[in-house]
Amino acid sequence: MIRSLSAAPGGTPCRIRPIATDDLPGVLAVQRSAYGDAYQESAAVLGAKLSLAAGASWLAEAGDGVLGYVFAHGWVATPPPLHVALDAVPAGERVGFLHDLAVLPQGRGGGVAARLFERVVAWAQAEGLTRLTLVALADAQAYWRRKGFVPLAPADGAVLPAAYGKGAIFMAFDLAAVDSPLAACVSNADLA
Repeated sequence: MIRSLSAAPGGTPCRIRPIATDDLPGVLAVQRSAYGDAYQESAAVLGAKLSLAAGASWLAEAGDGVLGYVFAHGWVATPPPLHVALDAVPAGERVGFLHDLAVLPQGRGGGVAARLFERVVAWAQAEGLTRLTLVALADAQAYWRRKGFVPLAPADGAVLPAAYGKGAIFMAFDLAAVDSPLAACVSNADLA
């Protein structure tokens, strides 16, 4: 079955644009709001992710504030370490890794996360990737299942890094089953 990704009609008004290094303080504020201190990453770690995959991370903003963000990058079939500045993609079969997607409470339920996710799917397809992976924290698993992710055992029997927390699982999304992700997505101009 082909899935079509689309933003909710009448969703939260915002503008989606690529993340720049200058945006990291706002991103860190959203991250702290979403996760508290347990999963707070440094600006250096997030900056390294931007360098690892230019064009794979986006920001949702409303007015002059950050509403949400998503970080993605190429990786291999095992989850990367958390809280580590990555400088290169290891050798092996390349997949897209959705590192983090977070939206402030006032932006939830309005399609912001869906629009950010669509950008990641479009990036991965443009890169010629056939699969996205992520580590879903225990309280986010139902959300990612609704998006089409399924649990996956890490390649070569690798163990999920403990920093992801109790109950986290590795998941995968088949990009071949998606029909034109951005065809139904609101354009940047429409979101301003």
